[in-house]
Amino acid sequence: MSSRDEKEINDRREFFQDIAAGMGGVAMVAALAQMGVPVVNAAQGVAKPDAVGGASLTMNPGGAQPPAPKMPTTPEGQAISPFFVNSPKWPEGTNTHEYDHLFSTKLRENSWIPDIVPGPQAYFRGDADLPGVKINMGWQIFVKPIRLEMESHHHDHDEYQFFLGASFPDLVGSFDAEIETFIGPEYERHIINKATVLYLPAGLEHNPCDFRRISKPLFFSSCELSPFFNGFYQTMGYQEMKGSNKIDLAGNPIK
Repeated sequence: MSSRDEKEINDRREFFQDIAAGMGGVAMVAALAQMGVPVVNAAQGVAKPDAVGGASLTMNPGGAQPPAPKMPTTPEGQAISPFFVNSPKWPEGTNTHEYDHLFSTKLRENSWIPDIVPGPQAYFRGDADLPGVKINMGWQIFVKPIRLEMESHHHDHDEYQFFLGASFPDLVGSFDAEIETFIGPEYERHIINKATVLYLPAGLEHNPCDFRRISKPLFFSSCELSPFFNGFYQTMGYQEMKGSNKIDLAGNPIK
């Protein structure tokens, strides 16, 4: 075993020990034990007696998974999360509107390339949709190849790109595409051919980007830690978009 592997195991052990030491970890373990679920000693990767109910917890990422436990339910038959025990009574709540400004439902937009990204698509335009927020992001389904970005750019904020399959429930296993992208000023070439999260720190040059093979619909999302989209482009200079036209469920423009 390499020193790197040993460090990763030790890091995982410390992480799960920290969780188990807290009340949240104890409650989770207790709930799983009550349902008869083996409670995992995830740091070791082997079954061991645990402090709660004599149960044991085993993490086996590459092997067969145990059958799903029977979920607790409400009297009406609705499933209840198994990770909470002795929770307080479900609140009746109030009918006030103090926090209405924290919700945004204006997400729907027309696609500007409907033959590649069938519309409508979903975008959260950050501060334009919810004043005061500090992220913006979009969600699209690509069905045909396209050279989406033709030149490099960078941001003054972090960005996260998500490349997933578009077939529920397995967004990872349904990925079947190939994307060529370039990172850094030296254009380090990378091929994305499996479900991937790409982290682009502030200031890091990235792209061009070619969605060159899409054998199954591809779910793509980009999240930028900025109130609105902006970037410094190779030939176009600084560009920004602070909002976009929204549509309702019937396709009519809304403000």
